[in-house]
Amino acid sequence: TIMANASNYLRSQVGDQWINGNTVAAPAFLYIALYTDSLNAAGTGTEVTGGSYVRKSVSDDSFTDDGVGGFTLNTQLEFVDATGSWGTIQSLGIWDASTGGNLLVFDDLAATKVIESGDTFRFNIGAIVINIS
Repeated sequence: TIMANASNYLRSQVGDQWINGNTVAAPAFLYIALYTDSLNAAGTGTEVTGGSYVRKSVSDDSFTDDGVGGFTLNTQLEFVDATGSWGTIQSLGIWDASTGGNLLVFDDLAATKVIESGDTFRFNIGAIVINIS
């Protein structure tokens, strides 16, 4: 299970809304990105490229709210089949755009995973838990 950490951007947006009273719009979709190193709160990391890789879009109903600040993945997420090596996947980031955008949460995987041509990377139900604390 991945317990995602809030990015600098997300912490700033929450503070802007709660402290300054500014409205912050939620993104229509979330996009899960894979990294071959450890992504950090500033969004610095090496995202997978090539081999048909694209970020995986998910809707807000893909996570179940536990009522106490936690959101758990409630569906299996499957990336496209790799058509080339993606390398060793070490971490993930959830962004507000399919490319570029703002990092929302991030974390290292519990175990790294090598993805070669023909492999499919997936997260099973319950594999991602976002805790807002």
